[in-house]
Amino acid sequence: MTDTPHHPVYLIHGWAANGRVFDGLRPLLPAHWQVHTPDLPGHGGAPFAGAFDIETAADELADGLPEGSDVAGWSLGGLVALHAAHRHPHKVRRLCLTASFAKLAAAPGYPQGLARPALHKMLPLFTQDYAKYMRQFLELQLLHTPEARQIVDALLPDIVRHGTPAALAAALEAAERADARALLPHIRQPVLLVYGGKDGITPPRMGGYLQEHLPHAETVVIDQAAHAPFLSHAAEFANLLARFFG
Repeated sequence: MTDTPHHPVYLIHGWAANGRVFDGLRPLLPAHWQVHTPDLPGHGGAPFAGAFDIETAADELADGLPEGSDVAGWSLGGLVALHAAHRHPHKVRRLCLTASFAKLAAAPGYPQGLARPALHKMLPLFTQDYAKYMRQFLELQLLHTPEARQIVDALLPDIVRHGTPAALAAALEAAERADARALLPHIRQPVLLVYGGKDGITPPRMGGYLQEHLPHAETVVIDQAAHAPFLSHAAEFANLLARFFG
């Protein structure tokens, strides 16, 4: 299946973004892959029923997956992908989680979480002026990337085309409430964990927790990357996916 033209690969975006955030990555991926970048509920062009539920989003994602698909999820998208892999194991062959997490906030016995998740500060800004602050957010993720301006200028118009995501507040609340720690020992698929060494939103220690508790995981930390390694280090990220997904 992996060396035919029908190798299905799904890239799942993070909170406040949509599938167009992967536009720069797609041309770098193997030509024989069938790459899909669906929008999560209430993001991009996807409808929003008024509530955002991680498990429901995972089930909706899995509904569209052919059996044996490979899935890469970024941040909130990784959390959704993790649930899809757990709830529909026949659908997900291999899983890549980048800048993602089992639980966002710190808790007793879980110092890897954040005392104050940074995403919460971004909610009123995105609500106030989505295009302006999405540009700032992307620029921050590309701080150490020489071609940052060209990357952002190419991506931004399509990312903000639909305006402020309808699920912005509900999806953030779901992300902050979610706790997937109990699922990790039951994820039987191979998992690639990719983190940015300069990521303050989901620091590499969150990947360390996943590595420790997933049965079949490997971790790559890209030292100069922040919260979006697939943007700042697109060629390196594409090579990692090509090796891992085959």
